[in-house]
Amino acid sequence: MIIAAVGDVHSPKFLPLFLKSLGEVPVNIDAFILLGDIVEKNNVEAFAPVYQAIRKRFENVPVIGVFGNEEYRGFEREYYAKYPEISWLNDELRVFGLNRFKTCIVGTRGALDKPTPWQASNIPGILEYYRDLPGKIAGLLRECRDSAAEITILASHYGISYSNLKGEKPSIYPYLASQRMSEVVKPELVDLVIHAHAHNAVVEYTVVNNVPIYNASLPGRGRILVIEVKPRRSILNWLAKPR
Repeated sequence: MIIAAVGDVHSPKFLPLFLKSLGEVPVNIDAFILLGDIVEKNNVEAFAPVYQAIRKRFENVPVIGVFGNEEYRGFEREYYAKYPEISWLNDELRVFGLNRFKTCIVGTRGALDKPTPWQASNIPGILEYYRDLPGKIAGLLRECRDSAAEITILASHYGISYSNLKGEKPSIYPYLASQRMSEVVKPELVDLVIHAHAHNAVVEYTVVNNVPIYNASLPGRGRILVIEVKPRRSILNWLAKPR
């Protein structure tokens, strides 16, 4: 199965780079995943040229979206209403038939080890939300496993580990990712994690708990990532069964 993944388009800021990169994505992908901060400062209208360009190139490919910090909390329904063709995942899961695989995708803004000063002052309960989210995501990943999905993907806007943040200032790591999220990333639950948000991180790919993690931030990568996903988790579970 082949997916395309990108975040941090910040339309219209990086829209020209996105459109250029889109032309380099093979047409045989099975899904296109948007990892948040697709617009700048909650400019709902600026999402349209991104989606329209995807749909023009990939007429029948499922488009899955998660929100970032630039798609402001409390405005989710505006995105649902204006872009209903997108499979939005807001701390939710959905099962898709992609290629020949039953695929479960868990989508979330993600958690941070520290709320930004603005978040702490303006979003009631954000500290508790970040504290509790890893447990909720773990539960969703278990639901994916119990659904007998052959492939499970975790799509988050924020990072889930500090291990691929090199290039960013270490002092801001807690505002870019949650180390506690890495604790729920286990090979028996998830096959792939993709995220964005870390614009300056130079590490594209890392492994956490034997699970591949990709940073698909557009300004960081300079392109849309195209990733071949294999059902590693199903194979590991099969090997672990008593014979």
